[in-house]
Amino acid sequence: MLGLDANGVYEQLVTSWGKVNAAIRERVGFAGEAELVSMLKESADSRVDHVSTWSDGFGYDIAFAQGAASAHLEVKSTTRTGRFTAYLSRHEYRVMLRDHRWVLVIVRLSADLRIVAVGSVPRDWIAAAVPRDAGSFGSWASCKLEVPGEVIEDRVTQLGVDVASRLPPWRTVQPRATARRA
Repeated sequence: MLGLDANGVYEQLVTSWGKVNAAIRERVGFAGEAELVSMLKESADSRVDHVSTWSDGFGYDIAFAQGAASAHLEVKSTTRTGRFTAYLSRHEYRVMLRDHRWVLVIVRLSADLRIVAVGSVPRDWIAAAVPRDAGSFGSWASCKLEVPGEVIEDRVTQLGVDVASRLPPWRTVQPRATARRA
């Protein structure tokens, strides 16, 4: 069919899926950032700047400040309920290393792209998980992180107690099934 052998068909499928997957990731990513910005702005005395809408150079997406709390949020979003996968650029990682206010915030969205959960990934876990350059002739530019559920922190404490407590936690307590008595 179409004069393609099995390898040619495979390459076309991979290329097409990659384009669709990238478009979906971009849509979900922007929705997560925009929803989080909206939630953070609900606090009248907070300063929120969605910096990624006007520059990629910061290495984070949102600058937040309220009272003594100040954070630079790199936001990764998903609609999945199982594992969490994030792509981290080398630039984002380098910013994390030098900026003590940088935090990787993860956002779970519903099918209609509303926030249902917010958590964060510890910096030390990220530092241990990224690749290591093996020599002087090559280095990584971005990496895929498969973040285990038990690593994800329920709250973004860098936002301060008031704001962090108003965001839906990453883990939700499931109601226990009650046993019936005979």
